[in-house]
Amino acid sequence: MTIPEIEIEWEGPLDLEEIIKEKTDGGKSPDYDGNDYGLYQIYGKHILNGDDTLLYIGKTTGKTFSNRFKEHRRKWLSEEENIQIYLGRVYNPKRHSEEDDWESWEDDIELAEKILIYKYSPNYNGREIGNTPRLPSENVRLIHKGKKHKLKTEDRAPEDYL
Repeated sequence: MTIPEIEIEWEGPLDLEEIIKEKTDGGKSPDYDGNDYGLYQIYGKHILNGDDTLLYIGKTTGKTFSNRFKEHRRKWLSEEENIQIYLGRVYNPKRHSEEDDWESWEDDIELAEKILIYKYSPNYNGREIGNTPRLPSENVRLIHKGKKHKLKTEDRAPEDYL
């Protein structure tokens, strides 16, 4: 049996205003086939762990990165110091398409987010840290490409949980 793989292409570091201004490609409604959706990592200063600490991992599939970060700025990011953000895009033309209304794409992003939160335990993801992700098969492999910052090149679930 082949282990399901989710490939994530990361870019960064970016600052908050750059994302809000530039990461607006939502594609043609209602398909959300633009480039500016996916996963993100937020690093900043933490009272116990210092600078360049992984604070939060999130996803956005129904809003562009720009719109999601406008919400984050309003709710909490404006209070944080030394913020660096990395954006991750997930797209596999063999698996993700308009034909299933992008459902497999959304499922992969949601699963990758849960695996990353569970494994890396970001300081501000308190609700999800203790929830072991349900896997669609015995194993899932996340492959990180590009500017992944502190993430490993590959994550294997549930193998890496031990």
